[in-house]
Amino acid sequence: MRRIVCERTINSPLRRCHQKSGSATPRALIVNSPREKTIVNTREVSKSRFTVATDDIVAPNARDVMTKPKLKKALLLFLAGMLSMHLVIAWNARRLVYLGYPDFTTFYTGGIIVRQHLGAQLYDEQTQYRLQQQFAPGVIIRHGPLPYIHPPFEALVFVPLAWLSYPAAFLVWDCISVLILIAAMWVLRPHVSSLNAISMPAWIFIWLAFFPVFFGLLQGQDIFVLLLLFVLAFVALKQKRDLTAGCLLSLGSFRFHLVAAFVLMLLLQKRYKAIMGFIGSALLLALLSVSIVGWRQTVQYPTHVWRREQSMERLGTIVPIRMANVRGLLDSALLPHTSKLASDAVIAAVSLALIAWGSRRWKISSPAEFDLGFSLCVVITVLVGYHTLPYDLSLLLLPLTLIANHLLRHAKEVKQSRAILFAPMLLLFFTPLQAFLLMRNGHYNLMAIVMLFWIWAISREISRQNLRTVEKSAA
Repeated sequence: MRRIVCERTINSPLRRCHQKSGSATPRALIVNSPREKTIVNTREVSKSRFTVATDDIVAPNARDVMTKPKLKKALLLFLAGMLSMHLVIAWNARRLVYLGYPDFTTFYTGGIIVRQHLGAQLYDEQTQYRLQQQFAPGVIIRHGPLPYIHPPFEALVFVPLAWLSYPAAFLVWDCISVLILIAAMWVLRPHVSSLNAISMPAWIFIWLAFFPVFFGLLQGQDIFVLLLLFVLAFVALKQKRDLTAGCLLSLGSFRFHLVAAFVLMLLLQKRYKAIMGFIGSALLLALLSVSIVGWRQTVQYPTHVWRREQSMERLGTIVPIRMANVRGLLDSALLPHTSKLASDAVIAAVSLALIAWGSRRWKISSPAEFDLGFSLCVVITVLVGYHTLPYDLSLLLLPLTLIANHLLRHAKEVKQSRAILFAPMLLLFFTPLQAFLLMRNGHYNLMAIVMLFWIWAISREISRQNLRTVEKSAA
């Protein structure tokens, strides 16, 4: 037997882990000390009294961890502070929301156009601007339309809301978004057993304290639908229902830049059933889009989106430096010294390298650590997305929850490994940092550094868990 140190570990998904260690307690020594032989040698007596079998050490129960008074109080204070900041920002922005400044304007415009049977004009800028002047004339900074650039089939979702006034439609959509978040929690909860001690209201409290979620609600974005689809795809892949997972991911093609990378990783893993499901569902959505806007507009849609993207970048409406991705990080570093073509080539090469690396790391992870590999690929998906804005980081709620569950399941392991995994999570939840980078500093692309460190930490944990599995098999 080998000498070990008994640990009492307090752990939590949103607070720094604390650890106190010491020698084994007398009760543990009495219970666990061997009784088969009478030990004569004094040195052997000393060794056996302070040695406990590794298998006898049990990680603390998640419920016990979450109910420690000091940790619970610190956790509540931290989350309450983040959520309070969100409420203050929302209160100060309430007038702007009422006037029509949020991004929800684009979805509301698309819903009105389809409701009025003007599908062929869905991407006509004059039609969009005319309608926006009718329901949001008080937006003084807007000298043109806030363009609808999402696929035609998504506009159908907002047709019922188009019968309401803009403020009412915005409020209803935000309520629907919160319900979607609750649905995502409900689907994910059976797969994070170490977090079962957290009640559903507490889940809502935690997720609303995440700045990207708050920002998505403030803008009236649709990112929460994609989050739910990723959660459902996670469950399907874990249950080896790859075809279903592919179909679910295809429904998220309204944000194709955030889905394409993940689908490519599935292709590199030779999950052909998932690819078949994705392609089949995508074809059905394409036919639905044709029925809304016609063949010509459907075929021209990719060109239209690219043209609008380049136009908004020239006008400074959307710039890479405000994107928390590889593009935002490298574009600001390379563009002053290289041409646009060379910069794009480097960004594409780095993105493809991350996709290939993430696919390989997920593939070699043991089935028991499926969650780690999936989490790694989701973070890489956000990192390599061409158009990653603050609310798109809401997708990180899935890996954040899975990693928190992993930390609690392995709470007895060394403090350094937990700290390396936990530190990026804490920074992602730290609203002052994100708000400063977004609203004051203008360098939100620096959040990509946090995510790059996080994928390294997750990959390191995958290797560590694989090594433990090999050692157990050898023993």
